[in-house]
Amino acid sequence: MLDQFHPCMHDFIENIIDVKPNGNYGYRTIVALLGTSEDSWSLVRNHLLKELAKWSDEYINSLGDIDRYEELKQSLLVDELSIVCKFFVML
Repeated sequence: MLDQFHPCMHDFIENIIDVKPNGNYGYRTIVALLGTSEDSWSLVRNHLLKELAKWSDEYINSLGDIDRYEELKQSLLVDELSIVCKFFVML
């Protein structure tokens, strides 16, 4: 896999992790680099949701309005119950 990177970058690469292809690459990469199982990717999303809730006023301010904040929050919901909630919000 190292050959996928420009040779000038090789000295700076310590480890390459090939994560499962299922649409959660970024989250899987984070947990793999933290040394936990790739299957823990949903924990990263849950932590991000908690962060959004804790600092909601700041995020709403920086994103410009509550609609963009809600869109970001909805994008982090991953379980079946969340999908049902998204459906009811759209009704």
